[in-house]
Amino acid sequence: MLVKSEPFHIQAYKQIQKNLLENVYSPGENLTETSLATQLGVSRGPVREAIRLLIHEGLLVQKGVHIYVYDPTFEDAEDVYLCREKMEPFGAGLAALNSTDSGKKELVEILDNTELALKNGASNSEIAKLNSAFHKHIVLSSNNKQLIQIMQLILGKSSYTRNVLLGDYTRKDAFTKEHADIVDAIIKGDQEQAEKTMKLHIERDFLKWKEIFTERKANKN
Repeated sequence: MLVKSEPFHIQAYKQIQKNLLENVYSPGENLTETSLATQLGVSRGPVREAIRLLIHEGLLVQKGVHIYVYDPTFEDAEDVYLCREKMEPFGAGLAALNSTDSGKKELVEILDNTELALKNGASNSEIAKLNSAFHKHIVLSSNNKQLIQIMQLILGKSSYTRNVLLGDYTRKDAFTKEHADIVDAIIKGDQEQAEKTMKLHIERDFLKWKEIFTERKANKN
């Protein structure tokens, strides 16, 4: 049930988006305004507007009068990572120039929490959430409104695609060291190094992603 703290269509959008990112709905599943409105306890109007926003984000797909949950392929994931490879290093470089002291402190806290979570044997889904928080924070720290708007769409789609194709898998071998290198560059205000370390991190992440996906696909055949 939604409460009147912000417009109902925004609340509906956030809840449906959350459900999509957490795999509450199955890829390719047909969703209707009526069923979603019943689930959320609102009228169909706010849900209709929320669906429009999620179609724009690419998490829902309209075919004729029907609405389906986005069902990504590996090629879709590759396209998303190619965008991240070009845009996130730029964002990291801007974060090195524009991040505030409080922003840098929060980034270090996310890194520390991630390392602690790994040490304590936290679930893959918890590690994935901390990883997403890390990347989102750097984008926000760029202080570039246009980049933030674009990257919110790309990071959301990246998380969804990863969840669908790899479940709650997360790369634990070296990503915290890579994160630490990125944080170090941002704290020092080294734009070039921040861009370089972020680009390397995205490239390594996708290579591992591709390896795991290929292995799982082969095992199914």
